[in-house]
Amino acid sequence: MSRFFSLIFILFFSCSTKEYPNIIIAEIPKNQMEFQKMIIGQLTGEISINTEKNDSISINSRWSAAEKTLSREYLKQIIEKIGLEPETHNYSIPNTNFGVDLLIEPLNGNNLYTTLPSTSESNEYVIMGAHYDTGGKNVPGAIDNGSGIALILSAIRKMAELKFRSKNVMVVFFDQEEEGVSAGSIAFADYLNKTDLKIHSVHSFDLIGWDSDNNKEIELELPSKDIERMYKKHAALLNIPIYTTNTNSSDHYSFIKAGINAVGISQAYGKGDNSGKKDSPEDRYHLVNFEYLESATKLAYEVIKDIIDD
Repeated sequence: MSRFFSLIFILFFSCSTKEYPNIIIAEIPKNQMEFQKMIIGQLTGEISINTEKNDSISINSRWSAAEKTLSREYLKQIIEKIGLEPETHNYSIPNTNFGVDLLIEPLNGNNLYTTLPSTSESNEYVIMGAHYDTGGKNVPGAIDNGSGIALILSAIRKMAELKFRSKNVMVVFFDQEEEGVSAGSIAFADYLNKTDLKIHSVHSFDLIGWDSDNNKEIELELPSKDIERMYKKHAALLNIPIYTTNTNSSDHYSFIKAGINAVGISQAYGKGDNSGKKDSPEDRYHLVNFEYLESATKLAYEVIKDIIDD
């Protein structure tokens, strides 16, 4: 697409895109499972979202630019309700050859992040991440990846209640994982490497809401030895089976390639324990095993709590 026609497209899109009213979230459930049901329900269109005009809207997928904008606005509201400040990381990844930019648009996207500060002075960060986009038009993305989003929001809300945190905890929701390039996490890894922040580790959650055999099993993807030991220690205490793989097809790998200690955490996807509905209109709310999601959330919380308790 030429620059001229790209400009025409952008102008047309901006004029024709529906402008959504401000989202209103009056309160969030105190109970963790009810909170996670609300998050996944509202991110998949199962539960409508109230607006300032006393009507309601639904997020049916998170693929188009307009849908992703609405999703970010929703997540900003949740972050604020938890008591944290949402920030947007806008990025553009140019093509490697400048001439290609004349034909193919650079990858442009928007990550959303927030930071739970340490209770004592620290420049060290633990990062929890999950992509918020879905794998196509009309794909609700309940398990992929509403589950990862709900897990992280639940964990950070609980961490905010801790009286001591030796490290900062950053939460990031990545854009464009589903476009086959993990552009959002690539851009955020690059951003981190240009700061003076000390990154302890990145924990990326993707596809963590399905457990057909109800054994609570967790897959660790490309963990460092230290991170693997920590997850296995807490998994043993919680009676959760856990195993490792060399899976490199999600956001954790963007950080590993950038030289940052990172791990992917998922359901037992490598063992075939998955719904078979990934990237389809069938990936809906009713597929999510909320007991499993709660168990995985407990494991993630205990691991991160251990890291920031040091």
